[in-house]
Amino acid sequence: MTDLQLQSQFELTLDAKNRLTIPARFRDPFRAGLVLVRSFDVPAVGIEPLGDYREFVQQSLAGRHPLDPATRNIERSLNSMATPAELDGQGRVTIGPSLLEHARIAGKDVVLVGSGRRFELWDRETWAGYAPSMQEQMLQIANAIGGASGFGATTFGAPGGGTGPAGGSGPTQGGS
Repeated sequence: MTDLQLQSQFELTLDAKNRLTIPARFRDPFRAGLVLVRSFDVPAVGIEPLGDYREFVQQSLAGRHPLDPATRNIERSLNSMATPAELDGQGRVTIGPSLLEHARIAGKDVVLVGSGRRFELWDRETWAGYAPSMQEQMLQIANAIGGASGFGATTFGAPGGGTGPAGGSGPTQGGS
């Protein structure tokens, strides 16, 4: 897979033909083709470079026996969720009705969210409802990682405005 890092958020509008315009500075990785993928964990449509998605599928199946029912389900799922597509001359891709339905996009207002090696296309209101819970989950993960790494439990965002390790006013260094 490439070292692609798709970042940021873009509030966009689908046109009358349900075409999404990919921001110009991010189009190059998609010029050789792309895949529109029904996300299985959130109501969104993944937009991935075709080569990266093919490699992802291969890596997901690597080392698994091809006749194993679980392997066949993984392969079937990953391939049936994906729709190959191309950018047109103006950097647009058409989002089909079944993908719009999966992402609960009923109107034209959408958000394109950078998610590392892929973009995710969300209904704008759905994203606005999801983003705060994602932020809270990240806070919990960061606190757990910090605690597990010996940095101590942090109170970032905790009531009282603490920003450092629990009981402190900032990061601490080991030793005396």
